[in-house]
Amino acid sequence: MSVQSPEFKYITEGCLREWKASNAAFKLPDPVPMTQFLYELCWAMIRGDLPFQKCSVALDSVVFVEEQQREEMASIIADVIAHMGQDVSFSSLSILIL
Repeated sequence: MSVQSPEFKYITEGCLREWKASNAAFKLPDPVPMTQFLYELCWAMIRGDLPFQKCSVALDSVVFVEEQQREEMASIIADVIAHMGQDVSFSSLSILIL
């Protein structure tokens, strides 16, 4: 069973390289949507492209379009993980049906 990860728009190979090196000076050039960025970040960690320990480096390098929602980040991450769990569940179910 394999779940298709999303096409990454904000988390590029260059970003991953900088975060793995813990480059504190690296910043994404433009503000990004929080939900999409967190979704891509979770996928990058699940796929093994970014160690979990480097997550804070990634979050420190970004400015979100929705700056007023920064305090809601934990809730958004929980929603992202729940959505990812549903993706896996639906993929598993479709394999069982076939």
